[in-house]
Amino acid sequence: MNLTDTEILKFLKGSPVFLDDICAIYPAKVGEIVDLGYDTFQTYLSIINTEKPDIKESDSKLKEFLEPLSDFQYLLAMAEISLEINQALKDAFFFFTHENVFFSLNPAQIIIGPAEEKHLLTEEKFYEFRSIIRRMFFMDQDGDEIIINESDPPAVKQLKKQMRANRKKLKKAKAKRAAQEGTDVKFSDLIASVSINNCNLNIENIWNITYYAFFDQLRRSGWRDQFNINTEAALAGAKIKKNQLKHWVRSMSNSD
Repeated sequence: MNLTDTEILKFLKGSPVFLDDICAIYPAKVGEIVDLGYDTFQTYLSIINTEKPDIKESDSKLKEFLEPLSDFQYLLAMAEISLEINQALKDAFFFFTHENVFFSLNPAQIIIGPAEEKHLLTEEKFYEFRSIIRRMFFMDQDGDEIIINESDPPAVKQLKKQMRANRKKLKKAKAKRAAQEGTDVKFSDLIASVSINNCNLNIENIWNITYYAFFDQLRRSGWRDQFNINTEAALAGAKIKKNQLKHWVRSMSNSD
């Protein structure tokens, strides 16, 4: 789903984003996430973004069961099988939409709010919902989500699976490199660091901005500092590459 500046501004301000007439999706503030529990919040994000696992050829029975299922169908099946997953998924939807939900396997859909109002989140709309969540909570910074549709030809499905696998490997490599470099900081470290960064955010008011706004400000402050340091170095005679002098006022999608 291609989001416009209208949605991004709502992410920053904290206004809900409406997915057709199905539901509203609410940007959470830093303080709300802290009160909920950061680990619980991460669990909610994780379960909404559940993807069907890759199964080894040796697990033939499990592979036979999972092969025809899409990510959406797999998530609903897990909610049907496990009471723990079912409750966690319901809690996640309530946090993000402020509505109770019910799950249906046949047909595959999620009913949001009172059943008689028929706000139905079908598979296609679920992927739009998930894309909004990923952008709203600063997860989808590696390009558009790779969605494997049931109608895709086998060759396209295989290509998309490979693209997903490559993206996962890249993400894992980045995380490993960050850990080796000592940059795997925690959320509490980020909050404490931003609050002393001379950007009018302090330990008293930082809880009132949205999660998106927090990471937006964090990234932009890094761009600003990098630009200022490289500019000073260039003026002092250092050889600086052109891309290192990219101005810090730029699109979030132009983060390289």
